[in-house]
Amino acid sequence: MTMSSAYQDKATLMIARIAWTLAICVCFFTVENVWFDSWLRQKSHNRLPSFVPEPLGAAWVLVLASLGAAIILSVSCLVIIVRDKGFPMRKKVLTTVAVLLAMVVSGIWFSATGGTSLIVRSNPSRRHHTVILRWTPSTTKNVRYNIYRGQVAGAHPDRLNTTPLDQPTYTDTTADNGSIYFYVVRAADSSGRESPDSNEVTVSIPN
Repeated sequence: MTMSSAYQDKATLMIARIAWTLAICVCFFTVENVWFDSWLRQKSHNRLPSFVPEPLGAAWVLVLASLGAAIILSVSCLVIIVRDKGFPMRKKVLTTVAVLLAMVVSGIWFSATGGTSLIVRSNPSRRHHTVILRWTPSTTKNVRYNIYRGQVAGAHPDRLNTTPLDQPTYTDTTADNGSIYFYVVRAADSSGRESPDSNEVTVSIPN
């Protein structure tokens, strides 16, 4: 083996490591946000902070940009690896799988945290059921409540009430047949500042 080929092999191996590192980081972060975070908060009864950024907020945009940059860089590394004829085929395949998996889970993260899941709202005939929610009132004085709903566990992009509620109960009349919804309630003070999410309630709407 010549010195030039040895150097090329080492450079390609370094590029492969970069692609793997980026793919692992993307997968770890998105899995934590979409699945593990909500499970952990439920187990701790919301005593632990959430690492999921607020939908469409500044932190969310920053995370989205970071994920996009990581995906673009990992794909660029993958292209270089695939074009290297001397790089082992098995490592090419494994790197391709890792990068594709990172792309898929980042798409799931975008859908779950950005509130882009499609909800059919135009057909009134799909709504034959109502969901009645009740919760334990807050011990803090002069608080009201906001109800949030989502179709992915741990993500609640839709606020259902237009004005804060005075009573610890709410009836959702916009639930579509055959859908699964995830509800949380937040207490709000007179300035509009909200508490962390309550425990998440899952409701399956019959057809």
